[in-house]
Amino acid sequence: MPSARPTSPKCLFIAWMLGWATAVYLPSLVIALLSLSPLASGGNLLLDTFQVADEVSPAAKLTYAALFGALVMSARVGGAGRRLPVNALIGVVSIALVVALLPEYWSRGFGIGLNGVRFDPLPTAIYLIGGLAGGVVFSLSEAKCLSRSQAPTLHQ
Repeated sequence: MPSARPTSPKCLFIAWMLGWATAVYLPSLVIALLSLSPLASGGNLLLDTFQVADEVSPAAKLTYAALFGALVMSARVGGAGRRLPVNALIGVVSIALVVALLPEYWSRGFGIGLNGVRFDPLPTAIYLIGGLAGGVVFSLSEAKCLSRSQAPTLHQ
C-alpha cells in the first residue's frame, strides 16, 4: 500500500506566504518598472516597487490570499494533490477573480483602482503573470520545505 504524501502545516503556511508575496510584489515591480502607477517616480526601482505594493488595498491583498488558500485546499480535498501546474493555475484563477470581482472602492492601487479600467490589458496581464508566478513559488517552496523536514527522518 503506498504511503500518503507527507504534509506539514508549517510548510503549507510558509509556501502560502511566499506565493502571496510573489503575487503581490512581482506585479508591483513590473508596474513600477513600466511607470504604470503615479507612485513610480523612476528614481529607485526597489523603493518604487514597495510604494506601488503598499498602495494596493489590503482588501485586494487579503482577498487574493484567502482565495488562493481556499482553492489550494479545495484542490487537495478534491484529489488534485500538490502538482505544480495545479497550483500555478490556482494562482492565475485567484488573481483573475480578484481583478474581476473586487469592487472599485476596495481596489485602491489594483485592477480597476489602478487606472479606472477593470480589465486594462497590460495591468491585467501583469497580474495574471504574478498569480502564475505566485502559484509556482508556492508549489516549489512547499516541496522544498517538505523535503527538508523529511531529510532528518530519512537518515535515522
